Amino acid sequence: MYKIIGADGQQYGPVTAEQLRQWITEGRANAETLAQAEGGTDWKPLGQIAEFAPQFSAATSSAPPPLTGQPRPHVPNYLVPAILCTIFCCLPFGIPAIVFAAQVNSKLQAGDVTGAMESSRKARRWCWLAFGLGLIPMLAWIIGISVGLFRSSYF
Repeated sequence: MYKIIGADGQQYGPVTAEQLRQWITEGRANAETLAQAEGGTDWKPLGQIAEFAPQFSAATSSAPPPLTGQPRPHVPNYLVPAILCTIFCCLPFGIPAIVFAAQVNSKLQAGDVTGAMESSRKARRWCWLAFGLGLIPMLAWIIGISVGLFRSSYF
């Protein structure tokens, strides 16, 4: 029997060696997945445990998905709106929007759903700030042109 630490940082087990072999075959665990034999005190990568080492090749070193069996939630990254707001609205407020938007997917991939949601929320906030602050000068310009046309037609 073994305990393992999944890509989401949670501890799973105890599971049988056969179940662990199945997870390796399915790609849910890999050579870097930390495991602890029942009754043991140290955590080792599965690739260093003699019982499982033959199942790994040098090419299978990607991080396993979370073992919860539940899909990761969809967290919008707002990258496209951040880029558009930076280009067309307000450069100083668009840049932080891009930075936070770029963090969303990497945090999700690392299993940090809370961090990804926080970065998504910040990216959205900076997008709206950039849009709003870009809209104010645009409206002032339109109003100025309208007033100028109005005055020139009557005087």
